[in-house]
Amino acid sequence: MDAPGFDTGPRPDTNIDAFGECVADSFVAESALQPVDIVWIIDTSGSMGEEKSLVQEQMNDFVMTITDAGLNVRVVLIAQPGEITVPPPLGTDPMQFLHIGATVSSNDSLDVLQANFAEVTAFLRRSSALHFIVVTDDESKPDDDPSASASSFVTTMSSMLGRTFRWHSICSPPGSMGDRCFLPGVMECGCSGPRGDAPANGDVYWQISSMTGGRQLSICTPDWTPLFGELTTAIAVPMSLPCVYEMPVPPAGEELDPGLVNIRYTPGGGSEEVIPNVGSFDRCTGEGWYYEGDPSDPERILLCPNTCRRLELDATGRVDLAVGCATVLI
Repeated sequence: MDAPGFDTGPRPDTNIDAFGECVADSFVAESALQPVDIVWIIDTSGSMGEEKSLVQEQMNDFVMTITDAGLNVRVVLIAQPGEITVPPPLGTDPMQFLHIGATVSSNDSLDVLQANFAEVTAFLRRSSALHFIVVTDDESKPDDDPSASASSFVTTMSSMLGRTFRWHSICSPPGSMGDRCFLPGVMECGCSGPRGDAPANGDVYWQISSMTGGRQLSICTPDWTPLFGELTTAIAVPMSLPCVYEMPVPPAGEELDPGLVNIRYTPGGGSEEVIPNVGSFDRCTGEGWYYEGDPSDPERILLCPNTCRRLELDATGRVDLAVGCATVLI
């Protein structure tokens, strides 16, 4: 079925009553760093005393290192009030830092994030790269198939956000068997470290990281300095081609027809290809793009997650927003 408000498919330029030819507004890849938003979800249950202190102590250095690399950073912290207090300068900067006072228990990090979604996203920026970091020594709600739970969460969160994200996990690695793991499912059977044994492995969190291209880090790591270093490396990455575009500006005296817009992508060293419009985010099953807002009067152009990840890594590619040709639909 065709997307509402769009032509049924491509047709020759000579048959369109538009600007007579395709006028391209070009976005050329640059070696730059895009703004980044980071959302921390911290399990503050009784077994997490030392770990939450480590996060609190290193948060300022972590953000400063990323900022020094040229990134404009915003941080959201979801944690129980009074359990973690981020000191100045980050902790007292309302333009850069938001603490959402919600109780995150052993198994409900994903539920708490979704329950506070509106407040989280109100602080995020649409054009920034988005990273989630969960810190827990336990598993998400038990499930016989962690990959199914992870897939369900990624699908739900992607739909709620309407864009791509990366999920980083600091938890007990799958397959870990702690020193006291004599009765799996009854005793603590996560990894063993200097701060004790983790109650359970974070299989679901690990799977989410795998699905979204995030880092997987052991909460039993003795020294968290290199752990934070790995996160910094994963987050402070060059942005080449963006995943969000403002609507192109038509020639003077003309009005923009949303049904006459195409995205032309030329990979570095490759041939030009036209990325199809899929109509809406829920149809982003492969490559494509869609409009944010009313398709007849859209606000922005967004790339589907698969296309976004491909273009982000292309340091020599080019994107042209071509105005005046019938939109190519999937």
